[in-house]
Amino acid sequence: MKFSKILVYFSLLIFSSSVLFGQQHSDHLGPLKTNPALVNFTKQANRHGYVWRLLSDSVVLKLPFMDDFSHGGPYPNNALWLDNAAFINNTYPICPPTIGVATLDGVNNQGQPYNKNCPPNASYPADSLTSRPINLAGYTPQLDSIYFSFYWQAGGRGMPPNATDTLLLQFRTSSTPWTTVWYELGYTPAPPDTGFHTVMIPLLYATYNHADSTHTINPYDGNFQFRFKNYACTSANADQWNIDEVYLNTQRSYKDTLSAHPDVTFVYESPSLLANYEYMPWEQFTDNDLADTIYITEKYNGPPFPNPPANTAYSYSIPKASAVYGPISDNIPSFYNAGNNSNRSQTHIPIKSFFTYTPLMHPDTIAITQLLNYSGDWNFTTWNNTLMFNQIFSDFYAYDDGTAEASYFINGTTPLGLAEQFTINKADTLRGLELYFNYMFVNPANYNMVLTVWDNSGPGGSPGNILYENPDTDVSTPRTSDTLNGFTFYPFTAPVIIGAGKTIFVGWNQTNGDSLNIGFDLNTNSQSKIWYFDNTYPGGWQSASYQGSIMMRPVFGSRYTHAPLLQTSDVNEPSLATLNIYPNPANDVVNLSSPLPPNTTLKIYTADGRECLSNSNFYGNFINTSILPAGFYIVEVTPPGGQPQYQKLMIQR
Repeated sequence: MKFSKILVYFSLLIFSSSVLFGQQHSDHLGPLKTNPALVNFTKQANRHGYVWRLLSDSVVLKLPFMDDFSHGGPYPNNALWLDNAAFINNTYPICPPTIGVATLDGVNNQGQPYNKNCPPNASYPADSLTSRPINLAGYTPQLDSIYFSFYWQAGGRGMPPNATDTLLLQFRTSSTPWTTVWYELGYTPAPPDTGFHTVMIPLLYATYNHADSTHTINPYDGNFQFRFKNYACTSANADQWNIDEVYLNTQRSYKDTLSAHPDVTFVYESPSLLANYEYMPWEQFTDNDLADTIYITEKYNGPPFPNPPANTAYSYSIPKASAVYGPISDNIPSFYNAGNNSNRSQTHIPIKSFFTYTPLMHPDTIAITQLLNYSGDWNFTTWNNTLMFNQIFSDFYAYDDGTAEASYFINGTTPLGLAEQFTINKADTLRGLELYFNYMFVNPANYNMVLTVWDNSGPGGSPGNILYENPDTDVSTPRTSDTLNGFTFYPFTAPVIIGAGKTIFVGWNQTNGDSLNIGFDLNTNSQSKIWYFDNTYPGGWQSASYQGSIMMRPVFGSRYTHAPLLQTSDVNEPSLATLNIYPNPANDVVNLSSPLPPNTTLKIYTADGRECLSNSNFYGNFINTSILPAGFYIVEVTPPGGQPQYQKLMIQR
């Protein structure tokens, strides 16, 4: 089920001390170190010789200027923008004004951290989104009433920006340097403040004071420009700001939001055709796997009450199957009537009433197209009223949609275990697992895990008897991958035969090292299928504490048709896990695996990135943690002349 029906306030879950402190579970969500979508795009671009081509710098735009970021990405439209640091996507926003946003965060345009050694609570210049020059010469504020507007959201489904992080809007002209005209400090949104906020700025002759500079701007210039900038922790894909509907035009007023220009739009990506999975093997696909109904979320950015809803024609087509639903008449109420935080209108699509199931004879991809047609639509952009989705039938099961917004990890003592549940329609052969691993502060390349398959005979249908585990001679270690979104294929040493109708769990037992961070998709929800165990809390297997899907995909096939072991690449930096701490979880004292010399710098950060303990002349082999409240922490140790080393720490009281 898509999260278009569920507003998950990720900002309340991820690295929030008010939630983590005192919680009685060992599984947690954390930020990604990289942006896997951009990392993959960069690798593919390098292989195929693609270059993000910038139009001539001499191109000067005219009014109106409008971008709702619905054209796709991952980079901004270079006909409007001069740089490509912002990430254009549909996965990080919650209830955006239109489908697609520009996200500013702590990683560069290749998805890599700007500075891998940046402390979690630090804030440095990161992304920018810079317009092309716009010719405003000849306009006047008295006659033309030019306003600049946009929407912004803190965090969304990403990690909310810290109090020291900032989103800036700056103006520049031929005679004035970049000058800050608006800013917002970082914070963790809480209901009902989780939606998008509107900013309206009139273009006037004005003096702006910010930091150490004061500038008077005359925006009515032949080379007027604006840009968004953010300050963030630059060692992670974190501290997200989402921007939407950037609009600059004449004859506007302070109350002139985009409701003055009616627009019908999709809000989220299309959901899967399947009832229980995002993707599944073609040989396992049956009529029972089709969803009875899917839900498409739409929005009418129209004039507020008492204006009537938008009467919109909606259609859903599957050309390969000659299946068409609609067009149907769909009355969509105004977004501004409902408020920024509620779900939009939803169209219910009865899939089984018009799509006839036909057994697949080979791997296949079924293309799906959805259209909205509103006669009164503001025809500035047509990208936001079209959805396209490929339903893939290959050789793997997947709950995730292929894009990670967070990482999931178990913070406890080994042995640790993580498992995900799948039910098999027909007898088949399990060949291995596709896994996407992410690491934050600790490179887990030397940690050992044993790939395992369980039945569901445990309490409450949890993992029970071990059906298969890779032998001790074939212990796996986490790797990053050159393939789509960071998945790596881990083959089993021997094939595992699974009977028809059987429910199994696949995953791993971890025998050493710190927690392993696996990619976590926040736009689908298989929480009830995820189980974990560790030695911290009694009771054996426990169900996952967060809504979402881990990026773990079992690969099936009666014949070995999956690609061979995919070429993988270790993280190209030395492991930072050479220093170990114990016990973990701890209480008043944490021991170090080896004594540290004088002039070592010790810092401890809370879960939300606040520095709570610092000592620039630390030495010895233990840390006094008696003053720390219960909760999750990051320990940073920097030996004299050395590089920072990080460890996760749980304090229990």
